[in-house]
Amino acid sequence: MMCKKRFNPTPCWNLKCPHNLFWEELRLNGDRIRVTRKALEIGNCCCLINEPWTVEEIEAVWGIPKGELRQFEAMAWKKIYMRNGTGEATQLLFS
Repeated sequence: MMCKKRFNPTPCWNLKCPHNLFWEELRLNGDRIRVTRKALEIGNCCCLINEPWTVEEIEAVWGIPKGELRQFEAMAWKKIYMRNGTGEATQLLFS
């Protein structure tokens, strides 16, 4: 079941929806995640993210240390580079 852009101020707790910040397929550590003010502002729905989150905001919500987030970033850029083969990806998401 896919969500639509939400107008309801109540946070979404449908963990089967891939747009939910805490989607079950992400396999997040339940002991480390926290519902922050920023998560509540968007009702836990990624469809309502209008601007990129900082590494600190991602760390606060998912409880993933900055070092791990930077490793994920490096792996993502590597995959992008391997797919398009046009050169090195120089943009840093979390700089």
